[in-house]
Amino acid sequence: MSALDWFGLVGPYVLFFGMLIAYYVWEGRRERRLRERYDEEVEHAR
Repeated sequence: MSALDWFGLVGPYVLFFGMLIAYYVWEGRRERRLRERYDEEVEHAR
């Protein structure tokens, strides 16, 4: 197999897992911001 064949075989998986990791990092940050905002609103409600 040539290097181009290996890139065609492995490239989509690397791209997929890279995007999956980026999504989980982004989603974790978004959830942390939402949790902080929720905690602030609970503190103001008391």
